[in-house]
Amino acid sequence: MPHCVVCAIASGQLEAHVVFENQHIVCFLDHMPINEGHVLLCPREHHADLTDLPEGLLAELMLAAKALANKLQGCLKCDGVSLLQNNGRFNELGHFHLHLFPRFQGDGFSWVSHGGSLASREALARVNDVLRNAVD
Repeated sequence: MPHCVVCAIASGQLEAHVVFENQHIVCFLDHMPINEGHVLLCPREHHADLTDLPEGLLAELMLAAKALANKLQGCLKCDGVSLLQNNGRFNELGHFHLHLFPRFQGDGFSWVSHGGSLASREALARVNDVLRNAVD
């Protein structure tokens, strides 16, 4: 069996509740959901992070996310959906996956900003300069 849990699911060696799949991607329910209907969208081929994905595959994943978001909203009558993706040390699976989960008013999920306040204009300008001047 492959060492990567997502590769094992994608190859059929490990069972999962697959909600959509095609030649390039597999989408299955998260076993530790934020809310009922929480889906992981994954490429079948092993790519560790967002920055490793071929652009066509990234586009295909986002189109699948859109289609699944429509299904979640229609079937679960949720108030919206959220997308979340973690890279580097924050990617616990070591295989690219995009979280798509239904949101409900008062569901308790929250986003906590660093420092809890708005960034200053100076701080935003400093980061903007760094990003705009970065060499690709």
